[in-house]
Amino acid sequence: MSFTRQLFGLSALAASWLLAACGPVDDSGRESLVVYSAGPRPLIEHITRTFTEETGIAVDLFVATTGQVMARLEAEKYRQRADVVIFASEVAAKALKANARLLPYPDAPWLEETENAWHDPDSTYFATGAALVGIALRNEFRNPDLEWADFFEGRFQGRVTMPSPSRSGSAGDFVVAYALTRGEDMWGDFRQARRGGLEFAAANSQAITSLLIGAFDAIVGAVDYLIYRQMADGAQIHMHFPPSGSALVTRPIAILAGAPHPERARAFLDHYFSPEMQQALADAHLLPARRDIPLSHVRAGDGLPPTFETDIAEAYRRQTQILRRFQIEIERAAVVRP
Repeated sequence: MSFTRQLFGLSALAASWLLAACGPVDDSGRESLVVYSAGPRPLIEHITRTFTEETGIAVDLFVATTGQVMARLEAEKYRQRADVVIFASEVAAKALKANARLLPYPDAPWLEETENAWHDPDSTYFATGAALVGIALRNEFRNPDLEWADFFEGRFQGRVTMPSPSRSGSAGDFVVAYALTRGEDMWGDFRQARRGGLEFAAANSQAITSLLIGAFDAIVGAVDYLIYRQMADGAQIHMHFPPSGSALVTRPIAILAGAPHPERARAFLDHYFSPEMQQALADAHLLPARRDIPLSHVRAGDGLPPTFETDIAEAYRRQTQILRRFQIEIERAAVVRP
């Protein structure tokens, strides 16, 4: 690398540090609330926009995947900018809690109206809602009795794909939950599925597109709200939840320890858990945390299926090891098919 390029890189790095240290300001020169969030983008943009309209507090919003949000928080660990963080996985929130990086909110006024079992018992993070990870199918393959084993052992007579767990947080959560449920047998399940033709898409969007155009007939590890969105638009597909259980993935929100504006952050959480914002979350086909909010019309008919009993502490402890092994032994392994 030339000296000029090195100097340019150091200058850019220094500029990024300076910007991080200064913090964002709104049009009137006041510092704004900083929110880092996993998607869906339209939902969080609606929530932050209405928060600003109601309170006059500007919001500097960063939207990315859970992994990208975690990476940004780590990069800014000693020059913190964010006040509030929203993930698409409880394991990420658990990791921050384990490192004492979350500020508790034990007296939140909406706790009694929400699914308390989804929240951290120490009130450091709270589930705004949840999604289920199951199997998306083209309608001609509808069968309420289909089990995970039908897809892994080759009894399903169709082409099967799966979002890459290294690119899709929901697929990664499914792999971890399934591993904790099935134990060592999971690895045999997936090896057999790979030999039978299971392929991996880059991410949820690519997997869904392949299902819609008929390139595949099923998505194993599909996150339900994205499928319900397509169903609402008339797509001839549906969500299937095996009778033995599916993975429930909560979407936690938390105030960061050392948040520049903790009072504003608490006001933002209050806004997110208001009936109006929880209704917006339900309209995005997620499961709302508030018990008084109805489900969206396309998912209401499915009800709430059985879910895996996942130990979040164990998931946090083993997630990296499970996903790394999955990538090496399953996703990227050479496959010899009959």
